[in-house]
Amino acid sequence: MGGSLRKASLNRRLLGHLVRLLEGRGHGVIALEGEALRLPLYDADLAVPDSAKPLHDSMAWAEGLVLVSPEYNAGIPPHLKNAVDWVSTLKPNPWPNLPVLLCSASPGALGGARAAITWRSTLANLGAIALPANLAIPHANTNLAEDGTPTDPRSQAALQSALDAFLDLAAKLGTHSHS
Repeated sequence: MGGSLRKASLNRRLLGHLVRLLEGRGHGVIALEGEALRLPLYDADLAVPDSAKPLHDSMAWAEGLVLVSPEYNAGIPPHLKNAVDWVSTLKPNPWPNLPVLLCSASPGALGGARAAITWRSTLANLGAIALPANLAIPHANTNLAEDGTPTDPRSQAALQSALDAFLDLAAKLGTHSHS
């Protein structure tokens, strides 16, 4: 899940690469990005929008979530937080015990890593289990190939390590329980 709403987003590019890697390892993957995340602003006085239901249905069967989040002003993007909020209102709630790998890509030197700080508190509140380490790709404007593959060896190694740890955590937890 993730990326910005922009078609040329570095985070969407990274998400595409991660999807291909997971599929290549034999995992079923649903990429939730772009228009699938363009939902009305969360308002508890409104009925859940029909556009939130496919997102929820996709997450309801998931055994793990790779959340690829841009960093906006050292925080999290509103469209992703909004999607998380809408999904949390539907039953069964997919968040409890869901393993999550936090990823980001940014032209900056920190690779968008500051967004992970806020995501951790949000995910913990929902009962999800965020992997202790996150993946941040710095200088992504030059460090990501067009297909989303990191071009520098350090980022390549960090990506493989994070993905291996995430898949190990998901396997150890097994199918997560829904509340």
